[in-house]
Amino acid sequence: MEHLVMEEKRVGVIGCGVISDVHIPLIKKNHKLVAVCDLKLDVAKKIGEENGCNYYRNFVDMLENESLDSIHILTPHNIRYEIAELACKKGIHFIIEKPLAHTYEEAQKLIELLQIYPNVEATVVYQNRRNRSYIKLKEELGKGETGKVKGLEATVFWRRDLNYYEAAPWRGKMLESGGGLLINQAIHTIDYLQDIGGEIEKISGQVFKLKNLTLDVEDTASIKLDFKNGVQGFFSGTLCNFNNTSVTLKVYCENGTYTIRDGKLLLSKDNEEVVLERDEKGEIKDYYGASHEKEIDCFYNSLGKSKKLYLPLEESLKSLKIITDIYKESDLR
Repeated sequence: MEHLVMEEKRVGVIGCGVISDVHIPLIKKNHKLVAVCDLKLDVAKKIGEENGCNYYRNFVDMLENESLDSIHILTPHNIRYEIAELACKKGIHFIIEKPLAHTYEEAQKLIELLQIYPNVEATVVYQNRRNRSYIKLKEELGKGETGKVKGLEATVFWRRDLNYYEAAPWRGKMLESGGGLLINQAIHTIDYLQDIGGEIEKISGQVFKLKNLTLDVEDTASIKLDFKNGVQGFFSGTLCNFNNTSVTLKVYCENGTYTIRDGKLLLSKDNEEVVLERDEKGEIKDYYGASHEKEIDCFYNSLGKSKKLYLPLEESLKSLKIITDIYKESDLR
């Protein structure tokens, strides 16, 4: 990927779980990693020593002691607001991994916080919107050559065993994570549906615990979406699959069907299927894709400039609202 010239920033990372393996190398490409923080001090120490930076157990200490331009918030979902609040008070910009917060209400509160501190810039990572396949899909739909969108269909069929939750127990606790499959794994795919479908008229669905019955959170879900423009959508997902299969998105148009699957955008039309675009491969895990770098670069290239290239926080509320409504319908909230 070709990088724009950008000013080096002093950056901190709060939360040294698996996603930090994606963020830290990308930060170091163009910026200075000053400090890392994790509740597990041994983890923070290991990451800090490996990267030649300071390390902390408490994010308050890190933000008080270090001179930082920005931070990446990669923590359990329920503590993101308090970190963002202190960052705002310190005038520190921030990137938050999805979701913005563990509840829709707290996400709204976080957005309101930014209105009090207009000089602080922030974004939430929905990197899949920058995948080549999705960008090409939006371009194709904009041309209208296949007619109007009639229906949407999306699936996430993955596998997560108990050891996944044992490695990070917060993932299986509703109060800390805000949910399971929908908020952790499927939120990007639900974001696709609402981004294409537009304003929602009616939503219904259910979540289930089919495998990990001892957890607070769901591992399976089905959602039906009716959009105000007449488009109908359906989502199905589970973490009980035999293995991790490709996320799929289908867009049924009047004169053809677009499919994102296995890192490709395909068009089926007149009994033929052609590949229109291919995604770049991710360096860490294939299903993360390679667009974290684009998302992070867009954020840093926007700081202090009138033109903002990053995703506004308000945009992340849309998928979180869908998920929250389904949880309420299923009596999980």
